[in-house]
Amino acid sequence: MNTDSQFRHFIMSLRQYAGSFAFIRNNQLRHWYGIALVGTAATMFAVGKGLDAVSDSLRMWLMDGVALSLDESLFGWLVAGLEVTLDGGLWLLTVWLGFKLTKFVVLIVLSPVFALASDAVANALNSEKVVWHGLDWKQSLVRGMRSAILLVLLEMGLSSLLFLGCVVLPVFLPMLGFLTLLFPALSAVLSIWFYGAASLDYAWEKHGYGASDGLHASWKLRGVTLGIGLPFYAAMTIPVLAILAGPLFGGLVCVVAGLRVVSGMQIEH
Repeated sequence: MNTDSQFRHFIMSLRQYAGSFAFIRNNQLRHWYGIALVGTAATMFAVGKGLDAVSDSLRMWLMDGVALSLDESLFGWLVAGLEVTLDGGLWLLTVWLGFKLTKFVVLIVLSPVFALASDAVANALNSEKVVWHGLDWKQSLVRGMRSAILLVLLEMGLSSLLFLGCVVLPVFLPMLGFLTLLFPALSAVLSIWFYGAASLDYAWEKHGYGASDGLHASWKLRGVTLGIGLPFYAAMTIPVLAILAGPLFGGLVCVVAGLRVVSGMQIEH
């Protein structure tokens, strides 16, 4: 498929994303916003509790080490200063990990919500004479989570290779230093594509594709995949609000957009 077609598909996907808000409203699907919000809140609460427990255990372990190394009667002021610094550092680490984990929480933990929502969207599209070849809702749940885990692991692997090639390799081969400058852009494009592939997977499943066939279709239609993934990526990078914006305006709406795009295209199985 030529570059011009990919670009047209990219623009078409962005338009379908913009129109998905009205589609959700017109087909009485707005309650899925609430379902996704509740799922996100419950999951992030559990993640937060887990990170707090790990942070507290790490703090106690580090402070015990400091207490054993320093005589508190002589260096009490230093121990107190280290404790304050450690508390602040661990708090920042917890917040940072929370944001980093949001991506994987959205793609994996909320995949059952997106799978059920995709069934509702497919039913709405069926009323528009679109024929789907999907699984029952239980199989759809399993397929959604399995595919999400596969995509996350694949992205992590490719991101690691990209980091090694663009950041680590230039340390030993300085003439490749320009790759380090390209790393942020390449990393962003990779994430955008995987966000799009994760969203489109629900449409490929409804179209009768297996996980590997869906991945191949997402690569073949790179313009569509990037057009669906860009809003998802943008929603996930909003400071502080990404925890809510990502699942609602990224995950949920992008799944709807993916189904609408695929329903309007002639796809060869």
